[in-house]
Amino acid sequence: MRIGINGYYLTTQHAGIGQYSINLLKALAEIDKENKYYVFVPKEIEWDFPKNFILKIIKPLPLFTKTFFNRFIWEEYQLGWAIKQYKIDVFHGLYQSLPRNSDKIANVVTIHDAIPWRFPFERKQLSYRLYTDYRKELVKKRAKKVITVSEISKLDFAPIYGFKPETIEVTYESVDPIFWEKPTPSEIKKFKEQYQIKNNFILYTGGLKRHKNLRMLIKAFSILVHDYNYKGDLYILGAIRNTMAISPFIYYQITDLEKYARMKKVNHQVKFVGFVSRKDMSLFMHTAECFVSISLYEGFGLPALEAMTSGCPSVLSNLGAYPEIAQDAALFVYPYGAHRIADALNKVLTDEKIRNYLIKRGLERAKFFDRIKIAKRVLEIYKEVYDDYKISFQP
Repeated sequence: MRIGINGYYLTTQHAGIGQYSINLLKALAEIDKENKYYVFVPKEIEWDFPKNFILKIIKPLPLFTKTFFNRFIWEEYQLGWAIKQYKIDVFHGLYQSLPRNSDKIANVVTIHDAIPWRFPFERKQLSYRLYTDYRKELVKKRAKKVITVSEISKLDFAPIYGFKPETIEVTYESVDPIFWEKPTPSEIKKFKEQYQIKNNFILYTGGLKRHKNLRMLIKAFSILVHDYNYKGDLYILGAIRNTMAISPFIYYQITDLEKYARMKKVNHQVKFVGFVSRKDMSLFMHTAECFVSISLYEGFGLPALEAMTSGCPSVLSNLGAYPEIAQDAALFVYPYGAHRIADALNKVLTDEKIRNYLIKRGLERAKFFDRIKIAKRVLEIYKEVYDDYKISFQP
């Protein structure tokens, strides 16, 4: 098969979809030496893949750059031409987008969540609202096979897209193997010097979108500091992507979060780090006392799985996919209750029995999300849709 891949988010590998994309492709590269993959990206990226994985750079048109119109042209028309040019047999949209001409061949699309339709502020910008609505309609018409990353996500977006839930397959996500690797004492020492880490710390990572509930996290942290006398820091990793079209309404501004931390008198203990490499992310996970994410919705929640893989006990929101992904390997909290969140954090930090249980169960649960097993199923899906296409369309 000649398999085409929309690798748009490979240019932002720190993003959730970027991590899903690179982790899946690396696992596919380990198990598939027969089929030829054409991975389409809008700009140059680091590429260390076998010969049957061919990177094709398709530069966006130099018009209306970093707008949803420019992005739509790339996804719809430029990828559509690439499908014909490279005689693609199976096309996989790694996020909720399928270009023209994909409906004339076998195709698969991964829909990660229904976030744009769950939160009104997500669709406040007209261009983003038009873009997401039109992309959704095209996916509804073109998709031959839909996969997603959790059962809860499937149930959420199925009625929005008009799909029957039983036709959608869950394949889950996997983590970069680097999170399984325990760092050496010298690596930890060098890492702490690089980031000037002098205290114990709680870690949040997962981006700065508003549904991540970061103001509430800072509020809960201030209660932990003032009422429970916590002496450590809170490290917040992530930044606003400026390499592609974004809606400014969906992000917190770091200056606003810093101002809020000052209001809560914890600004010296709240550290905003920005984007970090996968290696450094792993070191943050391995050295943190606790991972916390009280997001109001996650289609999967990859950072939580990375924390479990790293042996970092977690406090997670009881909404979205977190209960499905972590099961009993985390403490779950109501994400609107600052005092409950602070109390749960304090338990993880001070109760050795709870800590050890969460670490043990997290490592056990993380094994379920085996990257090779997931990639094998995705490859089977490629073969299934290709066989169906040949049967249905061959003269």
